[in-house]
Order: sequence, then structure tokens, then C-alpha cells
Amino acid sequence: MSLSLRKLLQNPSLHLRLVVGGEDEASAEQAFDQEFEWLHATDMIDPTPFLGPAEVILTLGWQFPVVQSADSSVPEVRVSPERLDRIYDDYAALVAAHGVIGIGFGSDVVHQGIPHQLALACRRHGLILFDVPYEISFMDLLQEAARVLQRDQTERYTRSLRAQKAIANAATRRDGLNATLRETARQLGCGVALYDPLGRPVTLVEAPDGPRVGEAELTPIVLSTLASEQRFRSTQVTPEVEAVLQMLGEPGDPSGMLVLTLSQGFDDVSRNVLSSVLALVSVSLEQNQSLSSLHTTLREALLQLLLSGSIAVTRHIVESVWGPLPSPPLVALIGIPQHFEAVRIMPALESMHARQDFPLFFAQYRSDVALLVHERDAEALLAELEPFALVLGRSRCDRWEGLGLALEEAKKAAEFGLRRGEAGVTAFPDIWRDGVSDLIDASDAAHVARRLLGPLAAHDSEHRAELLRTLRVWLGHHGRQLPAARELEVHRHTLAQRLEQIARLTGSDLDDFQARAELALAIRYYQD
Repeated sequence: MSLSLRKLLQNPSLHLRLVVGGEDEASAEQAFDQEFEWLHATDMIDPTPFLGPAEVILTLGWQFPVVQSADSSVPEVRVSPERLDRIYDDYAALVAAHGVIGIGFGSDVVHQGIPHQLALACRRHGLILFDVPYEISFMDLLQEAARVLQRDQTERYTRSLRAQKAIANAATRRDGLNATLRETARQLGCGVALYDPLGRPVTLVEAPDGPRVGEAELTPIVLSTLASEQRFRSTQVTPEVEAVLQMLGEPGDPSGMLVLTLSQGFDDVSRNVLSSVLALVSVSLEQNQSLSSLHTTLREALLQLLLSGSIAVTRHIVESVWGPLPSPPLVALIGIPQHFEAVRIMPALESMHARQDFPLFFAQYRSDVALLVHERDAEALLAELEPFALVLGRSRCDRWEGLGLALEEAKKAAEFGLRRGEAGVTAFPDIWRDGVSDLIDASDAAHVARRLLGPLAAHDSEHRAELLRTLRVWLGHHGRQLPAARELEVHRHTLAQRLEQIARLTGSDLDDFQARAELALAIRYYQD
């Protein structure tokens, strides 16, 4: 639907004359271009039950008192000016509140000219009022409106086909995906952006004309939309620019996000073109994902070749496909994804790798991501990895023969950082700072501690004893009974009896060093 009063008023064959242009100049301009559903010919005093939300009324004025008749057969009536003003004002207020845009008055049929009270009422309530001259019938006006709609529909259909054809041709080029996005921006006069599943920009094409928005404004909106798993979203980025976001793929497993930034309304042509673009981009992304899947599998196989010592063969393959393989001394990084499976991050790493000027190799390592880089380039790589939300462990190897050990050390460091909830990178030497016991998973240790020390806690609760405290104090004094008894304020024979009970309830030999070490760790992680 594309009827507007401007199209009708500017039609020279209708001879329509504008009488009242609206409440003010700005609102009048907006009302002239506002699309409405149809022209409704009615002389009812209250036509609103039969009107759509946005229409234009055509009337001869039979519903109003005829004080100046245009036809001798129509009797005139005498009405006070105050009452006449109120009748017209009530009518204008009623139809304006319903959403009517304007009124076309057929002059010199029932009333002479257009009643000035109607003009004043339309001005007060922001309605457009135009004169339909005697020689133009309402049927003429309706037929011309139908022709306007038909011409507009044909023009839109032609424009949509032309745009879709141009975009489809662009998709056949060598750089099909980027060419499609550029052609979309040109055809729709908007900005176009493609984001990967992690919310990182892949391609940004600025709008050819008008106001523009950049990556800094769009990226937070894309991230929040991906997090909420919305398929479609429309939001105002700035007062001049609206962003239309369309998820590619499925919620929970998106392949990306397409964003259009518009400074004008999103009409039917734009919607049709967007549907075509979504199909083309989705096909292109599926092809890219298939290639990326092959690359992921190849990288995983090449990492196994490196670990087996086939360095020369691996170097030849890597350099043939991606570029130079880093050489020792190497920094080995293991990244544990916090929000996605490792396979989901691989395409984004490919995109990052393509922009770097230093040798890098990465591959999926078990359920995580392994990255190898020369020692001098490690800090530059870590800076690039910050947006990926990876928990990173770091180790080092001077020769390829030590790669397997370095990866295992980096993995333990990453797992340590994950347990601790520490941001940034954990180097393998750092995990020894609190001793070997610090490598133990606290949640697992607590479970084992409850199983081992639970009988002591139950005995203490039932008999109001202090076996747990006794064990803690005795271990704290390295198994020496005299200082432990003093701290507990009991006789050493009483302490000896308690230790016998502890040994029996826990099934531990307290004279055995390993048993004491296990009880000490259990005491450390025990949670009642």
C-alpha cells in the first residue's frame, strides 16, 4: 500500500485544492507523505466504526446543517454560530482522534464552497482539508487512487526484481559474500554488516549516503542479540539510524548475524531484497563452514603429526595452505572456551590469523584450542585473543620434541586458572606457588574429604566428642602427642584413645606417612 495525499494533490487531472495544510508546517509535510489505506466516502456524523486506522474521508457534508445551500432543492436551516462551530469541532475532533489523516470535501454539491467552520475545526485538530471540485466525482478520485496503487505496485515489483538480480549477480563473483553485501548496501541505500557467531565483525559496508554508524555502536547490540538468541530485532541506534538484525542459522547454534543500518523506513522492497540476501548469505556461510570444518580437521591431524615428530611434512602442508609455521622457541597456549565449544571458535581464529603478520599455528586439542607461536610474538597473540573469552594456560618448549609436554603443561595451567576463576593467562610455573596440593580440584577434594571424615563428624555429633578437632590439632603438631595434648587440654592417654578411635573410624594407619598426608588434605578441604 502506497497511497499518500501528496500523490493525489499533485495529480493535475484531479484539480484538487488544498484548503488546510495541517496543524503546522512540519506536521503537514509528514501528513502529506503518510501512507493511508483508502479513501472512504461517507456522510455519517460518526463514521469511525467503519474506518481503518489511517484513512482519508470524502464527504459532501450531508451530516452538517446546510446554512448556505448550493442547490435550491436542498433547504437551508438557521443555526446559531456557536452551535455550528461546536458541530464541526466535535466532528473534526472525533475523526482526528481515530487517526484520520484528512478530509476531502465535495464543494458546491450540497454546501456552497467549503464551510469556513469546517476549515477552522480541521486547523485546530491537525487535519488536512482539501477541496474536491464539482466537476470531479468521488468515483473519479477513487479510480485514480486505484491507478496510483497499481503503478506503485508495479514500480516496487520492478525495483525489487532489479535489486535482487543485481545482488544475485554479485553473489556469482569470486568474492561472492563480500560482493553480495556491497551490492545490498548500494541497492537499499543502507549500511550492511556481517558478524560471526562470537559477535565479531567480519565485513562492514557503510551506507552510500546519509548518516552512518560504526562498529563501536553496532557490536554491543549484536552481542546482546546473540546472547538473548533473538532471530530478528529492530532497534534505534541513533535518532537518525535504525538497525535491523537478522540471525543466520539457528538459536543456540548461529552461523552469524546480518545487520542493516537504515536512515529511512524499511519498505516492502527492502523486505523482499533482505529475504534474497539472507538466502544468498546463508548459502555462502554454509559453504564457508564446510571449508572451515575441513580446515579444522586438517589442523587437528597436522598437530598430531607435529607431536609424532613429522616436522618437515607438517611444515610443508601448513605453509602451502596458511603460511609459515612458527619455529622454536615456542610458546604453547591452551585455551578453554567459556561460552562455546572449541569448534565454534575455529572460524573466528581463521579470520584473526588472516590479519596477522606473524607465524601462528592453532588446532583443536582434545576439547580445547591449542595455539603455537614464536616466543617473541606471544604477547601480540595474547592481545588478539582477549575478545575470545578463553581461559588460557601457557608453557614453553625450546625444541619440537618437547611440544607434547608443553601442551600438557599448558592444559594443566588452563584448568588451574579455570578452577580458580582467574582472568588472563596462567603460566605453568605459577601453579606451583601454593604447593602440590594447590593443583587439586577443590570440589572433588571436598567430596572425598566428606567421605573420609564424615564418620568422625557423625561420632562427634552423637557423643559430643572432639575427634575432628583432635585430628586437626594433632596433625598441626606433626603427630607429636605431648604438644597436641597440651593444646587440647587433655591427658596424653586421652589423646592416644582418641587417635585409636580416629584410626578405627577412618580405616587409616596413623603411623603411615601417606595416610597422614591424605588426612591432612582432607582436613584442608573438609566442609561440614
